[in-house]
Amino acid sequence: MNKKKFLLVLCLLLPCLVIGCKQPQTSQQTSSPFVRTQTTIPGWKKFEGRGAQLQLPESYSGGDLSQNLDAVVQKLESLGPYYQQVAQSLKQNPSVFALWAFDSQASKSGFLSNAAILTEPVGSTVTTDTYLDLLTKQLPSEFRVVERKQVTLEDYQAGQIVTEVTISGVTAKQIIYAIKRGSNMWAVTFTTSAEEFEQRLPAFQQSINTFSASD
Repeated sequence: MNKKKFLLVLCLLLPCLVIGCKQPQTSQQTSSPFVRTQTTIPGWKKFEGRGAQLQLPESYSGGDLSQNLDAVVQKLESLGPYYQQVAQSLKQNPSVFALWAFDSQASKSGFLSNAAILTEPVGSTVTTDTYLDLLTKQLPSEFRVVERKQVTLEDYQAGQIVTEVTISGVTAKQIIYAIKRGSNMWAVTFTTSAEEFEQRLPAFQQSINTFSASD
């Protein structure tokens, strides 16, 4: 398992995202109800990267960083100096993500909610359950696993964990789905502030049910 890849997702960007919490914000996203879907959800858009697809609300920006890194960085920097560290982290590690997108409508706390997809080859004996075992063992001590279970998605079975971490007095909450396709493991993560997690969870659940990936 590539420890560096996942620690970048869980540790590198989270402190940057929390910086944005110091900035006053007024707008916030309204979560959509959870429904099964085969076509693009009205008011949402499709993101694609390295064999994966995911739908997110139209307020999200990003996608395949190998194709549009400059545009994503420019958009982040336009949000203000609080988010320039996030932009720099992405510029330094664009190949880590198959897809990365953020909600350009900053939350009421200022936290930059985001979705990310990563993939890596794994052995035939590695299941989503053993994969999550490895992942949770590698988490820094600051992270707390508050939920873990197997879930049935629209097209896949997946392992799911929910983690929390407090940085600079702000608690972030992240839901991670592990999905195996052929010899590859895909990890789809949704991250937001803990205070908005329940509000955004229906949209995260609806989004993961639009996920598709090649074997």
